Amino acid sequence: MNNEAHHERLTYLRHMRVFEANLPAGMATADHFHDHDVTSIVLGAATTRSRRVGEEWSAPRTRTPGTAETTTYTGTPATHRIENAGTAPLRLFVVENLRDGGWTSLAPLTAPGTTLRQEARSIAVYDVRLNAATPRTNHLHQNPSFVFLMTGTVEVQGGGGESVFRLEQMGRWFPSSGPDQPHTLSLVGTSDAHVICVEAR
Repeated sequence: MNNEAHHERLTYLRHMRVFEANLPAGMATADHFHDHDVTSIVLGAATTRSRRVGEEWSAPRTRTPGTAETTTYTGTPATHRIENAGTAPLRLFVVENLRDGGWTSLAPLTAPGTTLRQEARSIAVYDVRLNAATPRTNHLHQNPSFVFLMTGTVEVQGGGGESVFRLEQMGRWFPSSGPDQPHTLSLVGTSDAHVICVEAR
């Protein structure tokens, strides 16, 4: 992904890398190689299809905002390309776990407003919903994690006394290095907020 023109690497935290992919309607990425497990998070409604080298294109499928999907490439690498088969630009985040094995077996995180959405061998994905009934939650992660804002406005503060960081536009993100480094998510304003939290294993 480092060399694919539509993927921009945003950050590298311990054994996690985060990319943002932007693809205009009707365009396709170049063939690119995956050799570690990844989770993709779609920021807007999109219709995509994909093709692995030597295979036919998959059928187009619609991906709703906030869709999160994990694909296990570690040990079974693949080269593919993705086409935006819809009429709107495609924007998504790709979170990559660079561990080759030895993934940690942790109990799911439990916190107010937080639901385990997807659990794979190397990555866990949580939905966080903040509203008037649950305006604040605290996450204590044992491994690196990233918070991605989908809707609303949220303030994030790390457990090390860092300054408060405000997420107020869809797609803003915040890293947490772990282990034992909590972050607090607080609702700002009266509109509900939706956050996706991706944790490496």
